[in-house]
Amino acid sequence: MREGVAADLPRVSEIKVRNWADTYGALLDRKVLSPFLDREAQLEDLRQAVGLPGTLLLVAVDGAEAIGGFALTYMAREPEPWLESLHVLSEFRGHGMGTQLMQSTAAHLHVRGYDSMRLGVIAGNDAAARFYERLGGSRIGLEPVSWAEGAMHQVYRWSNLTQLADDLP
Repeated sequence: MREGVAADLPRVSEIKVRNWADTYGALLDRKVLSPFLDREAQLEDLRQAVGLPGTLLLVAVDGAEAIGGFALTYMAREPEPWLESLHVLSEFRGHGMGTQLMQSTAAHLHVRGYDSMRLGVIAGNDAAARFYERLGGSRIGLEPVSWAEGAMHQVYRWSNLTQLADDLP
């Protein structure tokens, strides 16, 4: 686990596009989904996001230094940091990479003075909802997704990042 750098962004973009296609293809209208499947557009969005103050990009690497997942968090979002994206490629799942990304995100936020964070899960992404609940996230509401008319996301919150971070191996 390490902080991401500019050279990681093409791989991060590839991971995001692959996961969006696999996860949301059946949940979202193709018109809504299509901008998220454009690798170049996603790469440019990531470049802009990572360049903003208060943005944290963590990448998960395997023993060969291949990036298998990432977490992107906006620390300046109100009322508390927002985990914008957490993606792990299917071939890296089941080995704790997603859990390590969550715990490492919590640790990085805690060191920077944050005690809590939130994220949204598109309604229907039940595997992600179960994952976040296993890690102690509390479902605090259902909100419309601003960029997808008619879509909703479940908002999860962690009120004690120390507890999540302390579970690091």
